[in-house]
Amino acid sequence: MNNCISKEIEDLFLTHYREWCLVSYSYVENMDEAEDIVQDVLEKVLCKLDDVNKILDIKSYIFVAIKNTSLKRLRKASKLTKMIESDIFIPSHEDGLIAFEKSAYILDALGSLPDQSKRVFELCVLEGLKYEVAADTLNISINTVKYHLKKGFKTLRVILHNQYFISLISTLISVFLLAE
Repeated sequence: MNNCISKEIEDLFLTHYREWCLVSYSYVENMDEAEDIVQDVLEKVLCKLDDVNKILDIKSYIFVAIKNTSLKRLRKASKLTKMIESDIFIPSHEDGLIAFEKSAYILDALGSLPDQSKRVFELCVLEGLKYEVAADTLNISINTVKYHLKKGFKTLRVILHNQYFISLISTLISVFLLAE
């Protein structure tokens, strides 16, 4: 059965290779990269021949996989560009002191959260754990995790006022973008 499927994939590859490369190119705007993406996707499909049996329309599956892989590479390249651009900025000593003061102020605010809210905030926001994992770790329900996060953000918004709260949120967003 696997030989039959690999022959079908090979035929699809030979028939649609150029078309798939052009689809990928429409996203990444680099033909070499587009060809690499198409080849990577087909290699992954061939490696998962047992799972391919479950796919009803392999051509559509490969098309969507190429599109998604192209978009993923674009996001990764965009993040890398942002990271490089942010590295170009060299903060002065004064900027470093201001950032340190903001961090200290934010950490003090985090310390003022109730213990359970603080722990949930640390797990979900600072460590990036999913709600389910945090709930299992703390032996509480997912809804309780959501409640404590909402309560934590609400408390921090009041304590930090708008300027520092926005600073906290932007810092968290940049950390999560770099983590992906």
